[in-house]
Amino acid sequence: MALQIKIDFRQLNTFLTIANTGSFSRASEKLFIAQPALSRQIRLMEEALNVQVFFRHGRGVVLTPAGELLYQKAQAILQDLERTQASVSAIAGEVTGQVVLGILPTAAYSFSGGIIEEFRQSYPQVSLAVKSAMSGTLQQLVAQHRVDLAITYSYSKQKHLHYTPLMEERFYLIANPASPLSGRDSVSLSEVLDLPLIMPEEKHGLRELMEREAMKLQQKLSLAMEVNAWPLMTDLVRRGLGYTVLSYASVHEMLERDEVIAIPITNPTLFRSLSIVTPRDLPPTLATLKLAETVMKQVTLQVKQGIWKGRALFDENSLDGLNAPSHFGVAEE
Repeated sequence: MALQIKIDFRQLNTFLTIANTGSFSRASEKLFIAQPALSRQIRLMEEALNVQVFFRHGRGVVLTPAGELLYQKAQAILQDLERTQASVSAIAGEVTGQVVLGILPTAAYSFSGGIIEEFRQSYPQVSLAVKSAMSGTLQQLVAQHRVDLAITYSYSKQKHLHYTPLMEERFYLIANPASPLSGRDSVSLSEVLDLPLIMPEEKHGLRELMEREAMKLQQKLSLAMEVNAWPLMTDLVRRGLGYTVLSYASVHEMLERDEVIAIPITNPTLFRSLSIVTPRDLPPTLATLKLAETVMKQVTLQVKQGIWKGRALFDENSLDGLNAPSHFGVAEE
């Protein structure tokens, strides 16, 4: 029996654009289509479905309950179409399509720039988007298929996500160069806990780690300020308003400019692990696999250059779980 399709991909794309912008006029500007034409597409789609998908109000539109369901389904349909197109193109040896990379704010500056530069040079036909968010948020975005691949901490593993170990990095005390601790080869965790620390809020992975380690030593964090914006946190340290704890790579450029210093923390030495996270319920496109390889190449390079202090956790077989042919080296400490 032949299927009778009552709506088309153009209507779905128009619907998603209006839903994302919250306005027919803004969607018209984004799509370069006259507003009456957009209104007609939505009207025809609503008639075909026999349901209203938008509530109109003075400031724009919001989705109806039926519209919210259509929004979820339409996203999945168009993503699947895009993946199909990319897979067919891959048969001819072309890497095409779109891929969304999620990355942590503390890694965004020193690390993601190298990834983006290499990936765009190697695969110019792939549209690459980048989202920066905290680890837990990134994992949610991957689970919702809003991010194809994310680099996150591994502290909250979820069964519907695939984790590929990437990197184990060491924590350092970050201080102003004029700090009394300047010149020290190391600083104990007990000493760190007594310093005026600038830390993110409690739900942040770094803060949770520091709170756990403080409890083991029967101490408490000495908080000077709670700051969630990483650039502001490091700027306050640069101004001498407190100390923080971060990886070496997080402040590499500031270290190069002598704006801050990084002192290794000992007794105990603190580490955290990073992973590449992808959805388990959706096979990766060739573009996603190539992005994963690019990420690993950049880790290898930055560890060897001393930008990233730590050790790689992957080898030539690490992407087998993603069905990825890989040809990258293994970084050494």
